[in-house]
Order: sequence, then structure tokens, then C-alpha cells
Amino acid sequence: MSSIIFDEGPNPRHDARAAGWRGGVIPTHRGLRIMPHERGRQALSLILGPLFACAVTWTIRPLILPLWAFIEQFWCAHAAPRATVIRMPYALPWGLSLPVPVPDLGASGPSRAAWMISAVLVGVMLLLATLLRRRHLPLSLALFTLAAVFVVGAAGFTPLLAPFPYVIPGYIQSMLLMGLTLMFMTPLMLMVIYYPLDFSLGKKVILTLLALTWLAIFLPCQFCLQAFVISDLGLIALPSLFLLSGLLVDVMGLVALYAWGMSWRLRHE
Repeated sequence: MSSIIFDEGPNPRHDARAAGWRGGVIPTHRGLRIMPHERGRQALSLILGPLFACAVTWTIRPLILPLWAFIEQFWCAHAAPRATVIRMPYALPWGLSLPVPVPDLGASGPSRAAWMISAVLVGVMLLLATLLRRRHLPLSLALFTLAAVFVVGAAGFTPLLAPFPYVIPGYIQSMLLMGLTLMFMTPLMLMVIYYPLDFSLGKKVILTLLALTWLAIFLPCQFCLQAFVISDLGLIALPSLFLLSGLLVDVMGLVALYAWGMSWRLRHE
């Protein structure tokens, strides 16, 4: 049975709240409306979340990790021919392990020249953020944020917080493992925020596959590029890359795909 919402007649208060400043009607966003649904179809769609999560778990070793190794080997061969891809085992319960592929690159701590260049860059960013006019406030806040992130990250190399505990292979392994966790959680999140809505079953499957494909391909490219940048600039670049271009970028991609999926036509439209 379908749940149907009947209008009770004109409501002046509601009409006033929904009227634009020119008198036009502003329709309620589809994300805030109660959409018609069939219980059997909704229950079937809610099963998709656990099914996709289990599928991700089953394909990590035979499919996802070999794909990541291939992508990293491709980029290493074209961007850093001297670099190799190694498989760092990550211990799991019951004596199991995951061979996570990572670029075998090294990087040193900041030299005196790197400290001087970093200080100049931070000073320039703060000066520009201070001199910009009020109408450029978003750009000023962005520059202040970049400077703050870099200063907080650089503090890890000072005597106050040193020694810096990360190297490139261990950092890339940790980020890829977090990416696997995000891939596992993505169908479960869609099960809560997208599957109950009145989209067809095929569209729910397509959106889930697009989200998982995005993560499966973008994650190794993203962190392989970060490994190259850290290897060239030194470990002082690692904290800033982690905070500004880590999993936040992947989540933003998922949000963009979800927004696109919300624009698709409903079954009852």
C-alpha cells in the first residue's frame, strides 16, 4: 500500500511561508517532503546496504588491493621510475593480514632552508589575509586556515612535539586502510539517507556502484600523488596534506554524487 498525503485545503499561513518575495511559490525541497513508498519495495531496498557492504568485504583481497597495486605501479612507472610498490601487511584477527600496496618512497625532515622557506610562505599568507578587503573575506579566511594548518603540522618537527612519528609507507598504508573502511561504510550510509526515498531500485544500485567505483579508483591515485609530493617537499608537507587533502576530499566526492542522485526523477513523478 502507498502512503498518500491529502491536502486539507488552502492554508494562508503556509501559503505566506512558501511565497517568494515576488509572490511566487517556493516548493518544498524534495529532501524535506514525505515521499510515497511501498513497504515491500522499501524493505527490499534496505537489504542493499548490507549486501553491498559484504560485497566490499569479500572483494578486498581478490579485487580491490590488486587494482590499487596496478594503479600505483602505473603512476610510479610514469612519475617516479625509481620507486617500487611494496605490500605492507596489516594484521587482522584470527591470524589474517591484508597486503596493502604502498609506494616505497622516503622523505627527510625539514632542513634549515625548508624552515626558512616555510616561514616566508606563512608570513606572506598572513600578510595577504590581513591586507585583503572585507569583500574578500572568504579568501582571507582560507589563507588564515592554510597558515594555521601548516603551523600546527610543522609543530610536530619542533623539540616540543618531535620526533615526527610517520614515514611515507606507513602513512599511505594507514590512509588506504581508512579508505577501505569508508568503502565499507558507504552502502550503509546510503541505506539510511538514500534508500528509503522513492527512487527506483535500479537508481539506488547505480548510485552505490558509482560511489564505490569513485573510491576504488580515486583513493590509490590520491595517496600515490601525496607520496610523490611528500618525497619531493619533505615530511613537513605530510600534516598539511593529511588535513587538507585526505579523506575529506573523498567524502566531498561522495556528497557530490549523493546530490546528483537526489536530482534524479522519482518513481512517482
